[in-house]
Amino acid sequence: MLVFFVDLSVVASMDQDLDRVGVISGGSVYPLVWNVLLAARNEGLGGTITTMAAVEEPAVKALFGVPDTFAVAAVVPLGTPVKVLTKLKRQPIEEFVTRERYDGPPL
Repeated sequence: MLVFFVDLSVVASMDQDLDRVGVISGGSVYPLVWNVLLAARNEGLGGTITTMAAVEEPAVKALFGVPDTFAVAAVVPLGTPVKVLTKLKRQPIEEFVTRERYDGPPL
């Protein structure tokens, strides 16, 4: 089990003043987590990014002695998969990516 924390005192959260939940702060953390998952797969391990521990953030931080300026970014369970997927099915990119506008033509 890997736990990823982000230092809120140094992360750039360009959407912090908007009237909605912020999503920008993860822009620097989640690529790191994804790269760890890719490296784990290369070593024969499987895992997934989870954020469910965020609702118990005070308890998680207390368990690991994490300072107040940090937040739980992700918890990644890792293990040996029962079945290794070798052929993944993916949608064609033009089915979910558009150009110019949200309702624009497919890429």
